Amino acid sequence: MKVLKKIGGFFKKHLKLIIVLAIIAAIVGLVWNNAKKAQKAMEEAANQPATSEIKKMDLQQSVAVTGTLKAVNKATVTSTIGGTGVTGVKVSKVNFKEGDYVNAGDVVVEFDGDDYNRKIAELNAQHNIENRQSEIDIADLQQKIKDAQTQLAKKQKYLDDNKYIYEDIKDAFQQYEKYRTDDVKKRWDEQSAIAAGRAEPVTIEIYERTQDEIETLNLQIQTYQNQIELAQLKQNYAQTYTQVDAKDDVYESMEKTHVSSPISGYIITMNVEEGNNYAQGNTVFTVADTSGFVVSATVNEYDIANIATGLPAKIKFEATGDEEFDGEVTFVSVASEGSISGQQGQAAQGTSNVATYKVKIQLNENDDRLRVGMTAKASVILDSVDNVLAVPYDCVQQDKDGKDFVAVIKKDGTKKNIYVTKGLESDYYVEIKGEGLKEGMTVEAIVKDAPSTDIMDYMELSTEE
Repeated sequence: MKVLKKIGGFFKKHLKLIIVLAIIAAIVGLVWNNAKKAQKAMEEAANQPATSEIKKMDLQQSVAVTGTLKAVNKATVTSTIGGTGVTGVKVSKVNFKEGDYVNAGDVVVEFDGDDYNRKIAELNAQHNIENRQSEIDIADLQQKIKDAQTQLAKKQKYLDDNKYIYEDIKDAFQQYEKYRTDDVKKRWDEQSAIAAGRAEPVTIEIYERTQDEIETLNLQIQTYQNQIELAQLKQNYAQTYTQVDAKDDVYESMEKTHVSSPISGYIITMNVEEGNNYAQGNTVFTVADTSGFVVSATVNEYDIANIATGLPAKIKFEATGDEEFDGEVTFVSVASEGSISGQQGQAAQGTSNVATYKVKIQLNENDDRLRVGMTAKASVILDSVDNVLAVPYDCVQQDKDGKDFVAVIKKDGTKKNIYVTKGLESDYYVEIKGEGLKEGMTVEAIVKDAPSTDIMDYMELSTEE
């Protein structure tokens, strides 16, 4: 009785604690029982083979690339205005702004042409001076020839008129020099005195000096004639080429005061403003023909060998969601981006040593939602098959001899191995061919890393969380 009273007293004193312990024990028992049931269910499920179904589908083998959308045709327009010495050419008018559509030939920007009119006036004045100076020089040479010819004629008349007198005194002198007799000397003295006393004296020295002067005059006349011919050639060259070219350069630059668009499209950059001065060679504006688009992308060296022009492609853009656009590869570079840019051993993007190659994919159709500069994700289709039997990769097994087969699971749960030949492989599925294969068959899949069936693993994981 005392023991019972003590026990009863203990329960009365610790009733709350006992109730809490009982509740905890009940909860633990319930959790343990449920855990065992869950473990048993998982073990039963784990013993069931993973399966998949043979399906008919279209398969594609492709290479994924990322690039930037560009216009099919773009022109960066510059000007050589100011190339003839005219500096500080002012922009007088800008007829279009960024975003405007222009047709090929439309005048987009106009430069001030006043400086060119002044330059033409300067050239005209300069050329007039040059031409007049040439005329004066030629006229002066012609007068010198005329004067020389007058002198030449006068001296030639002297020689002609006094030829016999000269010959006589010349002979008398030669006889005197030869014989030195009194008779010979007398003849020389008389004839030379008569000749020297003429109104137009004739001596051997004067006559022979006149002959030399005639020869000199002939040489001078020939020199003057050569100088005239050279001056005329220079004048003709200047009037035909030099002066004409100088004016043509200015006229050509004057034509460049009107800068037109070479193609039809939208102006995507305008680099000048009205009132500003233009520096020769700088970009005036850029126009893009957005009637077609091209995706410019890079492909690494592991995939580039499989890509060729003419291959079809599917393109997606963030702006258009999952919608796909058809395209075609139109360009494949034969040199890596690194070799073109001079960055040897380095890819165009980042510092990776994997070489990259530029490819271009032209969209088959245009879309008003597309904009230059959008990021494009494209799949270049290397090969494709339609309406073939296919299964996931992990459904194709190999026997000890390395032959491929699929394990078909019948309705009664038994298995039958059917040997297959693999065809086109996509990212997840593989085409299979084999006798007896049918769409809808259930085949076993080999799961190499199946989940754990030990309930304690999940309880520990839950505790850690």
